[in-house]
Amino acid sequence: MATQILCLSNPIQTLTTTVTLNNNFTRQPSLAYPKPRTLKCADTSQITPHRRSANYQPNLWNFQLLQSLGNDLQEKKLNERAKELEKEVRRMMNRVDTEPLSLLEMIDNVQRLGLTYKFEKDIVKALHDKIVLLNENEKHKSGLHATALRFRLLRQHGFHVSQDVFKRFKDKGGFSVELKDDVQGLLSLYEASYLGFEGENLLDEARLFSITQLKQILEEGVNSKVEEQVNHALELPYHRRLHRLEARWHLDRYEAKEPHHQLLLELAKLDFNMVQSEHQKELQELSWWWREMGLTKKLDFVRDRLMEVYFWALGMAPHPHQSECRKAVTKMFGLVTIIDDVYDVYGTLEELQLFTDAVERWDMNAINTLPDYMKLCYLALYNAVNDITYSILKETGHDNFSYLAKSWGELCKAFLQEAKWSDNKIIPAFSKHMENALVSSSGVTLLVPSYFLCQQKEEFSDKGLHYLTNFGGIVRSSCTIIRLCNDLATSAAELERGETTNSITSYMHENGSNEEETREELRNLIDAEWKKMNEERVLDSRILKAFMEIGINMVRVSHCIYQYGDGLGRPDLMIENMIKLLLIDPLPIN
Repeated sequence: MATQILCLSNPIQTLTTTVTLNNNFTRQPSLAYPKPRTLKCADTSQITPHRRSANYQPNLWNFQLLQSLGNDLQEKKLNERAKELEKEVRRMMNRVDTEPLSLLEMIDNVQRLGLTYKFEKDIVKALHDKIVLLNENEKHKSGLHATALRFRLLRQHGFHVSQDVFKRFKDKGGFSVELKDDVQGLLSLYEASYLGFEGENLLDEARLFSITQLKQILEEGVNSKVEEQVNHALELPYHRRLHRLEARWHLDRYEAKEPHHQLLLELAKLDFNMVQSEHQKELQELSWWWREMGLTKKLDFVRDRLMEVYFWALGMAPHPHQSECRKAVTKMFGLVTIIDDVYDVYGTLEELQLFTDAVERWDMNAINTLPDYMKLCYLALYNAVNDITYSILKETGHDNFSYLAKSWGELCKAFLQEAKWSDNKIIPAFSKHMENALVSSSGVTLLVPSYFLCQQKEEFSDKGLHYLTNFGGIVRSSCTIIRLCNDLATSAAELERGETTNSITSYMHENGSNEEETREELRNLIDAEWKKMNEERVLDSRILKAFMEIGINMVRVSHCIYQYGDGLGRPDLMIENMIKLLLIDPLPIN
C-alpha cells in the first residue's frame, strides 16, 4: 500500500492525495470508506463566532528539556551484569526445595520491583508446578497471609481459584476477630479482595473487614514503616496501580534482608535505569514529531501535553519490546487531546459537523470545506493515521487502516454529540450519556493500534476484533472506567465552561441524588467493571493475554492520572513528580 503523506507547511492550498492499492487491498464501502456524498463549505461570511477558552496551563516540559534527557549509562557493561543477575534469580525461582510461602513472596517481590516481564514464563511454571498442586493439608496449614498471597498471585496469572479458600478464617459473626492484629495478613487479604469476580460476596466482605481493621490499626498507632505501607495500600490497591510507578516506589524502600534479596534489588535497579534510558530516547524522537507537527503553536486554545500523553502510553505498554505500541498510542492520544479541545472549547456546531463528516469520509477533498484551523488538525490526523497504518503493516503484515479510521470516525461523532448537548443545554439520560461516553473516552482509538502491535498476525482472533468494533468485554469495561475516572476528576471544570455532558450531572439529574451520593455510585460502577475484567482475564482464553494486560493497564493509568484531579488538563505537582520518577530521575546505584 502506498500512501502520500501531506505537508503542513502550506495548509490552505487545495490538496489531493493518491492511494495506490493492489488486488489484495481492494476497498469496499464501509464506515472508513463510505460512498461519496456532498459536503457543504463553512460559511465565512457570517459574524465571527464567540470562542471560548479552557485556560489550560502552559506545558511544563519544553523541547529543549526533553532533548537533554539521558542518564549516561555504560549500557554494554550494565547489560552484561543484568544478564548474570537474571540467570541467578531464575535459578533461585526454579529451585525444587523452596518452601511454598518463600516462593510466593519471591514472586511477589519480582512483580513489585518491576521484573515480571523478564520472568513471566518462570512465574507461571512455578505457580503451576509448586503452588496449584499443593495438597489440601498444606493449604489448610497456611495462615491468612500465605492463603491471600497465593490467591492473589494465582488469579493475577490466570489460574482459577475459588474464594472459598477464605471460609476457614470466618466464624459465625464474619471474619474472625483474632485476625485484627495480623497486619501482614490483613494487607494480603485486602489486596486479594480486589481480584474478585461479580457475585463473589465473600471477597466483598473480606475487603470491608480488612479496610476496617487496617484503619483501626492506624488509629491505635504503629511504627512509621508499617504506617506508610498501610496508607499506601489503602490509597489504592496494588492491582489498580500503575505497575512501573509502583516498582519505583518499592525500589526506593526495598530492604535486602537475605542475600537473594540483594541480587534481586541490584537487578531491578539496573533494569529500571536501562529501560528508563530507552523511554527517554523514544520521548526525544516523539518530541521532534510533536514539534514538527506544530499544532500546539498554531492553536493556542489546545493542551500542549506530549509528556503527559507519553506517560499514559508508557503506563499502557511499559515493557521494552512494546516500543512501537508506545509510539503509536502517544501519537493517537496526543491528537485526541487536541481534537477534543476543538470540540469542547473552540469549534462552532457548523464547523464541528463539517470536521466530523470529513473524518468519517477520510477523503482529502473534504479539506476544502473546513476553516483554516481545522485544515491543520485534519492534515495532522490524516498523516498520523497513515503513518501508523504503515508501521503496523510493516511490523505485523496486517492492514489495520479500516479499524483505525473507523475508530476516529466514531470518536468524532461522539465528540459532536456532546457538543450538541452542551450547546443546547441538554442533560441526557445517564444510560444515553454512557453509551456515547464509551466512545468519547477515546479508549478504542488507543486500543486499536495496541491490539495489532502487541501480537503477531497469526494470533489475531475474531473475538478480539469483535470487541474492538463492538465495544465488547475488556474494551467496554476499560472504556467505561476511564470515562468515569475522567468525569470524577474533571466535572467541576467542565461545568464552569458550560458543558452539561458528564456522568455526574446526568446521574444527579436522573436520580435526584446529591453530588456525594452520585460520586459514590460511580465508584461502585467502577468496582463492578473491574470485577468483569478480573473474571474475563481468568476465564476467557480467547483474548490474548498481552492485549488483555494493555486494556487493564489503560485503566490503571487512568486511576493514576485522575486520582486527585485532572492530570491531563491541569497537571499538578503530584503528576509532575510521578513523571520525574519514571522519565527524568534514574535510580542511584552504588
